[in-house]
Amino acid sequence: MRGDILTPTHQPFFETSTSFEDADYILFGAPLDLTGSFRRGSRFAPDAIRLASMDLEDFSLRTGLYRRSIAIADIGNLRLSGELEAALGDCEAAVRLISEAGKVPVMLGGEHTVTLGALKALRPDLVISLDAHLDLRDRLYGLRLSHATFMRRAFEELDAHFLFIGSRALSEEELEFAEGNPGRVGMVTSLEILRGGFERAVRACEEALASSSSAYLTIDMDVLDPSAAPAVSNPVPEGISVTTLIDIITGMVDPRFRGLDLTEVTPHYDSGLTSTQAAYVIVESLYGLESARLDRSRYRERLRRSSDAG
Repeated sequence: MRGDILTPTHQPFFETSTSFEDADYILFGAPLDLTGSFRRGSRFAPDAIRLASMDLEDFSLRTGLYRRSIAIADIGNLRLSGELEAALGDCEAAVRLISEAGKVPVMLGGEHTVTLGALKALRPDLVISLDAHLDLRDRLYGLRLSHATFMRRAFEELDAHFLFIGSRALSEEELEFAEGNPGRVGMVTSLEILRGGFERAVRACEEALASSSSAYLTIDMDVLDPSAAPAVSNPVPEGISVTTLIDIITGMVDPRFRGLDLTEVTPHYDSGLTSTQAAYVIVESLYGLESARLDRSRYRERLRRSSDAG
């Protein structure tokens, strides 16, 4: 990894001291904060989340794994350009380098637009977005590329299926676009999850994975209810809980997931709760992914079901 595009961190995520060479998961910050439409300050999120991660214990009740079970290297923050497309090019280059080294990139935003760089690098068959918004607008305030339009650009760029989980802040334009592309866009709303349980979302993810050989997971922290995560760029009521979010993630991840990110924390809007939740979500997501990798029988059964469905 080129040192000239990175700013080293003195506070590594989850107290990791693993080297790039020895790690399975490579975490880095992408502090992009250029196109926010409400609250700004997401550029401070990667370091705030790192700081919050220092208080997390080293055992996962969900998976039975310890910190030592997941080999994470924290390589610092990208030195992003102040020009949007150049910054996304830096994100794309970083994710590609990590993936080509045989490791799983874990990106901490920054605004959600950074996900487009990762998707262009990995080009997965399936994109699962845990988000209150669809981000499928063609333009917002005249911008074709922003935190509210990047999924539309990804849809145009990639031959992928997009599944949105926890959606509830929906524009007429986006609904019409989603309904007009039923073969490539799926959605499970937050109300469906709140009323029907997290299993509804897990089933949708498994159905989408049945025809996919690779997947990418992106988490916008506004998928959570503002009572659980108040310091986000665009908070929306009637979100899901942290428990439900992690139940969904750990219920569907498997080795087909080639990368993940977490975005849209604006840490200065609370006293640290949202950054703590974000750190916990990332750690439990990695435990879940590692558990799925270790539980090869579970993975093989999913692949068998996928083959039968095909």
